[in-house]
Amino acid sequence: MRPGHWLLAPAPCAAKTSRVARLIFIAVRCCAVALLLAPVAGRAQTLALTSRDVLAFVGGEDFVESQRNSYLELLLTRGLVERLPHLRYLCWEGDTVFEQRRDLNFGAWTNQLQRAGVTAIVAQFGQAESLRGAAGLPEFVAAYEVLLDQFALQTKRIVLVSPTPFENPGGTLPDLSARNGDLQQYVAGMRELAARRGFPFVDVFTPLRGAGVRLTRDGLHLSGTGQWFAARGLSLALGGGAAGDWKLDERTGALSPAAAESLRGVIAAKNRLWFDYWRPMNWAFLNGDRTSQPSSRDHVNHELRWFPGEMEKFLPLIRAKEDEIGRLARGLK
Repeated sequence: MRPGHWLLAPAPCAAKTSRVARLIFIAVRCCAVALLLAPVAGRAQTLALTSRDVLAFVGGEDFVESQRNSYLELLLTRGLVERLPHLRYLCWEGDTVFEQRRDLNFGAWTNQLQRAGVTAIVAQFGQAESLRGAAGLPEFVAAYEVLLDQFALQTKRIVLVSPTPFENPGGTLPDLSARNGDLQQYVAGMRELAARRGFPFVDVFTPLRGAGVRLTRDGLHLSGTGQWFAARGLSLALGGGAAGDWKLDERTGALSPAAAESLRGVIAAKNRLWFDYWRPMNWAFLNGDRTSQPSSRDHVNHELRWFPGEMEKFLPLIRAKEDEIGRLARGLK
């Protein structure tokens, strides 16, 4: 059966029966995945987060998408509502342990982490790197060590998260599931690296590999459904909340009940403000190679750069959204 095939509209004569069958299928599948993710939850409370913390997510595309859909942050908020940290996303599409390309003058990791006031880090790397094959594992571990050295200058509270498994996306796209053997070795290497450095390690690869559920949109990057399932396990591992009675509509990406979806919308709005503040579109005029241009300066006093001050106006907007998130989350308890 093709992924999502059961979501097709039933024939009129079988509508009632098909609807019941769909509900049973959804319930069974969610229970199966929850059981598979249960071992991940055994690593809960790894960071002992408080409201004074700034928790940063670093990694690639999947964490960037997590910022947009906000499933993970929603579940963390549910479990940490009385001691909710500030969640910040410093992830970037295409980031690997070998290279994290940034705009001119964006700053080294030490500068970035200091600017955001980071006190704890959740790092996820290794999926794209594993495409180098098993022979590239020593180089990967060495590069990850160097990157972690940079993170550790800011905080020693670091959690390593494994990548999610590859899948066969079907169609004309390549079958990446054949790469899972190599990726499994990289996951083992990450586990050993975390143990050697005294960092908690969260394995989402192993339980999701056996989920029997289509989790990616292209064999590599998580779909909305995959994001939801991964978020459920990772939230528990980080001391956050469980999904409980919250359900995902795989067709729309929305959650029920409505109060949970409303809270997710506010979290997503906060994350959009943070994204626009941290990764502004006009970086060249803000701190890049066009700061001397007339349009980057006040039209009366050319010594005054108006853009940096304007960007700082995002911060109270972000704080206001965080206050709203706290109020809504407490109302859900």
